[in-house]
Amino acid sequence: MLSVDPTNLILTVVNLLVLLVALKIFLFKPVQKIIADRQAEADKQFGEAAARQAEADGLKAQYADSLAGIEDEKKKTLQAARKDADAQYQKIVAEAESKARQIKEDATAEAQHQKAQIIKGAEKEIADMVVDAATKVVGKQSGAEIDRSLYNEFLDKAGE
Repeated sequence: MLSVDPTNLILTVVNLLVLLVALKIFLFKPVQKIIADRQAEADKQFGEAAARQAEADGLKAQYADSLAGIEDEKKKTLQAARKDADAQYQKIVAEAESKARQIKEDATAEAQHQKAQIIKGAEKEIADMVVDAATKVVGKQSGAEIDRSLYNEFLDKAGE
């Protein structure tokens, strides 16, 4: 059977208590300190990550605002360019219409001038033909016959 010796039991309990105190001092406290340090490091990294995320969100919002501003500026610039182009187009069209009107007026004046010259030339030719016919007829006949022959010769030459 088993016998229990009170001294042995007390020493065993004391040994267990000493071992428990030694484990607590040399094992549990350093392990708890390491765990606490690691937890603090993890919390610090989570905090830094949260700060970086907040900074990234701020930069993203700033970028979106900047992009919207650039988009508005682009629209304004395009609108101004279209306005300038339209004004320039209207100016070019007005100049072209003015030049066309001037060319038309010049061509009309030139045509009238040429018409007047052609009429003067034709009148001169007709007068020359009448004088030639009168000279030829006067030399051959006299009186009513001269008039009749001049008239006939004039009609013949005018028909040519």
